[in-house]
Amino acid sequence: MDIISFIEEEMSKKEMTYDMLAKKIGTSRQNLWMKLNQKKRPNFGTIRKILSGLDIDLIIENKRNAEETSEEDVASFFEIADNEQVSYIAIEAFLSALGYTLKMDARKNE
Repeated sequence: MDIISFIEEEMSKKEMTYDMLAKKIGTSRQNLWMKLNQKKRPNFGTIRKILSGLDIDLIIENKRNAEETSEEDVASFFEIADNEQVSYIAIEAFLSALGYTLKMDARKNE
């Protein structure tokens, strides 16, 4: 499943409208709709922001059972990817080539 389909499915499961999600992430409904529906490649930072609005964390998993990646390394990677405005698809492909995968993980309500 591609990331846009995943987001739309999660919005549906949570009965969240574009208006509700846009307000939660600090953007307009029109801007959010354009990001998800105009066949563009939303950048990695935008996808992370949308997932966060859905209470979903993005996790980097090591597919090769090598040494675990530290939380600091992951945080640093996410910060750089967000700032450089790289597309989500490019990040996903890059990590896959290195033996990693992106996983969506629903946050536990505390």
